[in-house]
Amino acid sequence: MRSKTTGSIALLLFLVAFLFHFSAKKQPSGEEKDIFEAIRQPAAWQGRIAPELTLDLLGGEKFVLSEHIGKKAIILNFFATWCGPCKAEMPELVRFAEKHKNEPVMMIGIDSEEREEAVRGFLQEFNVTYPVAIDKGVAQRAFGVRGFPTTVFIGADGRITLYEVGPIANADVAFEAPLQVSLTIIQSGAGITKEAFLHLQKTGPAIATAITATAEEEKKKDPEDDVPPGRARDIAMKMNCPCGCTHKLMECTCGTAKSIKAKLKSMDLAGKTDEEVITSLNKEFCMK
Repeated sequence: MRSKTTGSIALLLFLVAFLFHFSAKKQPSGEEKDIFEAIRQPAAWQGRIAPELTLDLLGGEKFVLSEHIGKKAIILNFFATWCGPCKAEMPELVRFAEKHKNEPVMMIGIDSEEREEAVRGFLQEFNVTYPVAIDKGVAQRAFGVRGFPTTVFIGADGRITLYEVGPIANADVAFEAPLQVSLTIIQSGAGITKEAFLHLQKTGPAIATAITATAEEEKKKDPEDDVPPGRARDIAMKMNCPCGCTHKLMECTCGTAKSIKAKLKSMDLAGKTDEEVITSLNKEFCMK
């Protein structure tokens, strides 16, 4: 009886010590959580079946992922014209695309909801020859893009073999391994078929089925839901939207503006000037 009582007391003391340690331990701040999430994100996408994707290209054509899957290695590069790291990596991506233009490799640039004239000027500046589309937010949500640049390599088996957040410094090194695997699959005729790929959209771990639902939810949202309260609202009215338009953050309705306004709602603004907050937001939404 005494041993049972002693054991119960020991267990109780252990639980008290554990709860004290947990409550006393410093919990991650909002910024630290964002860093942890950015680290986990690529690993979470690795090996997943890519979601189906349809894009209207600037040349007038339509790109449908399932029409090319299994026949080519597909590289999606999410970028914005205002993003410094996007500009830094662009010559390297253009060089890689040109080097492999006669191989079953397809590079697709996906701009973030900017004005067409701004995008065309950007493409001309960097001599971009591969296809480019202006996303309305659907592609970014489908592939979980939270910052720019983000590059996704989809192999000939329909799976994501590389999910890179940040600029590509050496495309040959970054893409060599997944490219060789895909070329081997294609040359052996073992690439995934369109039918199998579309079937996996329903039965596999792909997230394509969530795209339409997410888009519908966005339509139902009250515009006032995006408005940050108090001082955060004042900052949104002062800050220029980094999407390349001429609007202030509060007025802009692009995906980037919505993400920044959502971030403003949850930020701890204490002890920071408006300029410090704006600088921090610009850095966060343009990946280094």
